[in-house]
Amino acid sequence: MKRIVFMAALAAAFCTTASAEPKLAPATTPVEVSNRVVLLVDEIRAIRNFPVLVAERLGYLREGAMAVTVVNTRNEMWHGDQLRDGRIDAVLAYYHHNIANQAQGFKSEAIVTLGLTPGMQVLVSNRAKERLHTPADLKGARIISGGAGSSKTTVANSLVLAGGLKLSDYVRLGTDGKEKNAAALADGSADLVVAPVPDGDYYLERGVASVFADLTTVAGTRAALGTTFPSSTVYMASDRIKAHPEIARLLARAFVRTLRYINTHTPEEIAALIPADVKGKDEAAYLKVLREQIGMFASDGRMPEDAARQEWRVLSAFEPEYAKVKVEDTFTNRFVDEARGQ
Repeated sequence: MKRIVFMAALAAAFCTTASAEPKLAPATTPVEVSNRVVLLVDEIRAIRNFPVLVAERLGYLREGAMAVTVVNTRNEMWHGDQLRDGRIDAVLAYYHHNIANQAQGFKSEAIVTLGLTPGMQVLVSNRAKERLHTPADLKGARIISGGAGSSKTTVANSLVLAGGLKLSDYVRLGTDGKEKNAAALADGSADLVVAPVPDGDYYLERGVASVFADLTTVAGTRAALGTTFPSSTVYMASDRIKAHPEIARLLARAFVRTLRYINTHTPEEIAALIPADVKGKDEAAYLKVLREQIGMFASDGRMPEDAARQEWRVLSAFEPEYAKVKVEDTFTNRFVDEARGQ
């Protein structure tokens, strides 16, 4: 196995300042590490990425002489370039990046599927809730979802298509912050809002909206969209997987174990593993959000092929260039199946 080089300069290039990064206590007694794997995380503090903190604290990211170094994303650096030239070995981010990468001629594929829901709620204004009950009712609806290529807009698109409508059948509205969004829901200038955890609580507590679709759980996601929704994944460049399958195996084993832990332990036990500077001063508030987000990870690590194909269809309806992508090339369950069998 070729040595995977990691230098201090790499940490400086990708990590945020020391005061902004979670300070993780060693999970195991330090041992000599001859091979380091670099995992880039799409914002390590985001609640959707708590599994990587759990994996690190439990020592799952170290195996023999191999260890994973977790680094935080930097907005000015495209992850594809970093995967191409070997500065990083893998990325923890949403599955749709693999479809976008392949459409641009760069082959990457998910090796572990952590999230099976968007981790969001779709809320309907109380003024519109009597006429909007199902996705089929959304023709002409005005939905606050932000930018055209945002994950929230992908959720809105998925919901509209699940109702048998076309993307042109609804009006997408930009997001102006929660306060202005709430005002738009209250005065009738918007009908629905796509709200990530924990933003949905803001609208519910102000009495301007009600739950239209709960996409924080697998059951709720299937009910609204007809299938699950692959979200958080660990992915690598396809060439890197072929050249270094031992990296894919290490990551698959680590995150399969992490998912087992998450799905067999209480939110309180999981929260106890999260660094204090990530949870913040209000631990009760963090625990509440964690409870809402845990349903996203009711997964064994495998990518559901029907869900991947459905997400590709939704993305292709918005961006026709994605239609040329072969869905089967955007993920592999090989390494997860090996890990689950161990």
